[in-house]
Amino acid sequence: MKASRFPLGPGECFSFALRRAARAVSRQYDEALAPLALNNGQFSMLALLAELGPLRIQKVAETLVMDRTTVTAALKPLQRRKLVRVDVAGDDARAREAVLTPAGEALLNKAMPLWRVQQERLKKMLSAEDAEALRAHLGRLV
Repeated sequence: MKASRFPLGPGECFSFALRRAARAVSRQYDEALAPLALNNGQFSMLALLAELGPLRIQKVAETLVMDRTTVTAALKPLQRRKLVRVDVAGDDARAREAVLTPAGEALLNKAMPLWRVQQERLKKMLSAEDAEALRAHLGRLV
């Protein structure tokens, strides 16, 4: 067997393996949420705002480990669907904060059962113990 000059395979490179797994898992969540015309990233944004919002765009970016411009772009389709509002922050006219709307909360409530089914599918693929260990290990990387 010939040794690879470049360590890009999932057996060698952590980044490659994590990105590959992340894409596969994201695709599964996207498929589960498709009946609501929602993708995994949008679901995460709505869930974050439901849990912690209203949040400044910068805080959303930090929490989701994204840059501000990417968050702003990701919020646009949610704003068009009137699921999220972006307002001027009350204490700083230069800052913007994302706010979950009642329509966003209603859609999130419809999405939760679909998300839970997908969560259970992944748990069964891993085992409960492995699922918890995976979450713990991934949490240490952020």
